[in-house]
Amino acid sequence: MNKRQAASTLAARLKLTSVLERVGSRPALAVLLYHRILKPEGHRYDAGVIEATPEQFDAQMAMLKKRHSVLDPDELTDVVTNPRKLRHLRVAITFDDAYRDNYDHAFPILASHGLRATFFAPTRYLGTRRIPWWDQIAWAVRNARKSELRLTYPAELVARVDERDPEPAIRAVIRAYTRGGPEVDLARYLAAVEEACELRLPDEVDDRQFMSWEEAREMERAGMAIGSHTHSHGILANMSAADQKRECEESRSRLKEGSLSAETLAYPVGNRRTFSPTTVRCAREAGYRCAFSNYGGINVPDRMDPFDVRRIGMSLDVDVPELRMKLVLSGLAGRELW
Repeated sequence: MNKRQAASTLAARLKLTSVLERVGSRPALAVLLYHRILKPEGHRYDAGVIEATPEQFDAQMAMLKKRHSVLDPDELTDVVTNPRKLRHLRVAITFDDAYRDNYDHAFPILASHGLRATFFAPTRYLGTRRIPWWDQIAWAVRNARKSELRLTYPAELVARVDERDPEPAIRAVIRAYTRGGPEVDLARYLAAVEEACELRLPDEVDDRQFMSWEEAREMERAGMAIGSHTHSHGILANMSAADQKRECEESRSRLKEGSLSAETLAYPVGNRRTFSPTTVRCAREAGYRCAFSNYGGINVPDRMDPFDVRRIGMSLDVDVPELRMKLVLSGLAGRELW
């Protein structure tokens, strides 16, 4: 237990958190962001996108149901586009990437608590056995035939792989691409990873990682929403305007053809480097009603940007008392705290 968790647990035990919750909050919107709901032990791909075990997620949803006003997907879009409707702190739940475990684990847990969430899907992967570039990289580093990886593209990188804990090396190799800028070609970078690890990256795997189209439709019938995470999950700001437009339009078109809502978009990766004014223009022109980023923060009415809706990234390290304290303090301050 870290210091923040310990302080949050003590505050809950002493009823301080309850006192703060009764004080009330500023009008604000806190959007939680998850990717995967799994047990991380023995995971073959990128464990960095596992933000909760099923047990943790169940406990978090129980707390949200008991203590917060949680928006359903239609309400979320409504308050984003009409922020003056906010009167106090509202919470929303979102998922990026549409992994299969979202259907297997998150969906039934949400339903058991009467909660609804928005799931942003990259259409290239729905219903396939493909794995995306970040999972390819993680798999390669875990299975590398060397303990020291040397990449020369796009810049010199040396990553030492500890077989007991390969996560730091995985993070370093993934980060080298996401921070590389628009001049970095993904295919060339993956070829450099293959060379460094002395193996071939898999394009497809036997264990399907992403939800199917029918699973996505079942979730929508139950009140969830399926939004767009573009088609290929490439970094939009690294693309030409024409390619960004195609990514936004193709994903929305395919979702619509699959009888899914596709009213909202989440920018892949989602930090400030990965989308631009051109990206926003393409998203608007493609017909999305709003779009979500991923660099932290909560949203207040006088600073609500419907095409840069901020989200709070979740983590395996966040327990229920810490999440509860984060939400109450952020609601009181009108900015992300704790």
